[in-house]
Amino acid sequence: MRKITIYTGKGAYQARDIENCLNVFDFDYERLCEHDVINLSGDGIFIVPGGAIRDYLPAWGDTGKQAIRDFVKNGGIYIGICAGSYVAGRSFNDQAGLNFFDKDLARQEGQGIVETHDAYGEPLSLINENGPDLSAVEGEILLKDSEGRPQAIKLQYGQGIVYLFASHPEGSLYYHQYPKEFSGAKWFTKFLLSL
Repeated sequence: MRKITIYTGKGAYQARDIENCLNVFDFDYERLCEHDVINLSGDGIFIVPGGAIRDYLPAWGDTGKQAIRDFVKNGGIYIGICAGSYVAGRSFNDQAGLNFFDKDLARQEGQGIVETHDAYGEPLSLINENGPDLSAVEGEILLKDSEGRPQAIKLQYGQGIVYLFASHPEGSLYYHQYPKEFSGAKWFTKFLLSL
């Protein structure tokens, strides 16, 4: 199993849902704040959760953003969930993004449970919180919603991989969607084990 690191710094208020999910399923992980992003190395998994999107890019600065790109380029895995997907593109809110793909993501309005299915047609639920529209990004579609819109995609970047989630698979304390019972969280933990 690859080492899992979660961004828990400035703006990452939904990191607690990722941590809750990983704790429930007995995953080991480390926490990383904006000051430590420059220390990312190896071929582990870096999860950037939902949160205050406008805070991420300024908190990381150019040096932090380059460290994240280098981490992935050299074989790491980036998992962006909602806000973590928005910042993975060319830019967000006039701030240069991580530029894993050369587009800005539009917002998908809406909040609540989204019914999706994987490539095998297996159904699962995610939580939408005004997540990005991933349809403009070219990549392998992992999950689609009932309207055929991509909810999770996979991109190659250098020797590494970028996974983008428009909606939240990890469950939510706010929405009372607890990981042991939430189909998205069960899928997400199997997905992490497969990496």
